[in-house]
Amino acid sequence: MAQNIATVVEIGSSKLSCVVAQRGVNGIFNIKAKAQVEYAGFFEGEFIENSLLEDAVASLFAQIQSVYKKRIDKIFVGVPAEFSKVFSARDQIIFKFKRSVRQSDLDTLARRASDQIDVDGMEVLSVSPISFELDDSRKTNSPKGSKANKISADMSVILAQSSFIQTFNRIFSHIGIEQVEYLSESLCEAMFILEKEERERTCIVIDVGARSTSVAFVKGDGLTNLTSFSMGGSYITSDLSEACEIAYNDARQLKKQIVLSLRGGENDFYDLTTLGGRVTKIPLSTANEAVCYRLDLIAKTVNECIRLFAKEYVPYYPIYLCGAGISKIKGGKDYFAKCIGRNISYGVPPIPAMDKPEYASLLGLVNSALDEN
Repeated sequence: MAQNIATVVEIGSSKLSCVVAQRGVNGIFNIKAKAQVEYAGFFEGEFIENSLLEDAVASLFAQIQSVYKKRIDKIFVGVPAEFSKVFSARDQIIFKFKRSVRQSDLDTLARRASDQIDVDGMEVLSVSPISFELDDSRKTNSPKGSKANKISADMSVILAQSSFIQTFNRIFSHIGIEQVEYLSESLCEAMFILEKEERERTCIVIDVGARSTSVAFVKGDGLTNLTSFSMGGSYITSDLSEACEIAYNDARQLKKQIVLSLRGGENDFYDLTTLGGRVTKIPLSTANEAVCYRLDLIAKTVNECIRLFAKEYVPYYPIYLCGAGISKIKGGKDYFAKCIGRNISYGVPPIPAMDKPEYASLLGLVNSALDEN
């Protein structure tokens, strides 16, 4: 039997990533090849330098093929939250007589849910169950095999911008890739980092990337809501650059030294070795205040997203933080949690040696791609 190997592309807000992987023993992934390419990214659902996007993808695949020599016929592409929308649909099937619920019944409910949602300029990406209800309002997440006279379903339908799919279909066709399948990045991430038991109640997954932040409401096997906004870790770097009057690339290095739990006085500094080799003293309080300023803004926007999109009282929804935008700043999660006014846990992939929040999205896509294959 052929080995199950999947090639996955993550469309990040500042870089493109590609991984060729298969499942290994003890739940790990065997990474056959990986590559990253920085590019102009996207802002508010639009690619900043659309004309250069194909060159960036071609460069990414040139790197992959230099390591992975086998032909790649099929790839899986993650669709970011900024190019996606979530809709809810409800439907039911009434049987002629009481019988066991079959897989075909669940497929019919999913198909009907998909048919209910028709949005100009968007295509259905996935249909996932939030919950099922049997006779006498019996709720269940696993109805298959249960005996009932009827079954109702609340379904999550995720749509992707048609222009996004058309753009990448054209690009990959030029590269020579024959099959392209699209996956919801936010859904794959949530399904991978959250256990099924956790998803029986609503959870919130916040992914802060370089230039984009998404807020996903997760329940059952789907998303009940999804929103995003164009702000992330690179904005923190820009604030540091401006506040400390240093170059952007030097601000990147400074950000690695930041410790937000420190409260500095007049004589406390970060020693920054610039790219030119010169050591510059940066006032600790100035640098930390610049980082906290942006984290405050991101947190306020996240709280507004939660307030607008939550359908019920949410103070007790568990919150998970993914992405590199905040998680790589020392003390970033704790300060962000204080701004949000809630406890926050890291959302990490259940993969030894790769259990870091910055890998949650990419590995979630890899996991779903291998399942699809």
